[in-house]
Amino acid sequence: METSVSAPANAPEREGTPGIDIFKMAGKSISGWVPSRKTGDLVRVKIPYASKVEQRLSLYLEYHRDVSKAFAEAYNLATPLETPRKIKYVYDGTEHVYLPDYIGTLVDGKLLIAEAGLEDEKSTGKPLAKAEAARNIAKERGGVYWIGTEKNLPLSRHHNLLYLQSRRESFKTFHEIAPVLLANWPWGEFRTVKEFVKLLGSRWSEDEVEAAVWKIVGDAAAEGRLLFNLTDVELSLSAPLALLNPAAPPILPDPLPSSLEADEQDEHPPLANEGSEWRNTPASRKRLLNERANAHSPGKTRRRARGNRLRFLRRVPS
Repeated sequence: METSVSAPANAPEREGTPGIDIFKMAGKSISGWVPSRKTGDLVRVKIPYASKVEQRLSLYLEYHRDVSKAFAEAYNLATPLETPRKIKYVYDGTEHVYLPDYIGTLVDGKLLIAEAGLEDEKSTGKPLAKAEAARNIAKERGGVYWIGTEKNLPLSRHHNLLYLQSRRESFKTFHEIAPVLLANWPWGEFRTVKEFVKLLGSRWSEDEVEAAVWKIVGDAAAEGRLLFNLTDVELSLSAPLALLNPAAPPILPDPLPSSLEADEQDEHPPLANEGSEWRNTPASRKRLLNERANAHSPGKTRRRARGNRLRFLRRVPS
């Protein structure tokens, strides 16, 4: 985002983020806000976006287990000025300044800079100069720079994340229902929302049971513990869902590139807790999740889940 004209010298001091007002962000109209659940404060911390691709990237970061809450706190309008960080770059011999779409840290403290946009627009001219400057800053500080586009942020996965994000709100009876649900949901075993509604619908209302399942599933997805193919399969009441044992390495989404130029693309730098072979191989992860997500009948789901769970446990380091 290019920065707009600075405030007059005699303007009163204020708290906030430079380039952001109620309706605009760095001169671009704000399309909406994504409340961040990483911070635990949905009222004060809302992530603004000015395009659909920015919205996709914000949810990608929100549901990336290795991205800390700092990226969301950067848009807390009560933070001191100079957050997020301005980046200088040179284009056609002239120095410019812009604000990255997202800036924060990974859970291991490394700097994270992320930019969103249409791939064709991000691959030429001024955006390339911006990307090079941001990539160099991230590299100098031992951090990472990611580019999210309409091609590497699948719309199908985004719709599933929106579905989960809207269902993670707690409610009065959740803390009563959750322990009972989890007691009937062993790690790695596949269940559907419909099964739990049938099982517990006599103790609580069907709506309460359904809401509790979705909240557990949404929280598990944010922690990298949901066994479900969010990219290729639509979430539904009959979709087989499983929770990964918290002791196992988390499942991360496919990595975003640091460059859209074919000759400069590099591998995603190692992130916190990486090391499990099945998790680091996108094809293996996709195959593993597809085995679970495409079942149809409840009996077939249970038989397949038992077999898949054994294969899955062999992949998890002891």
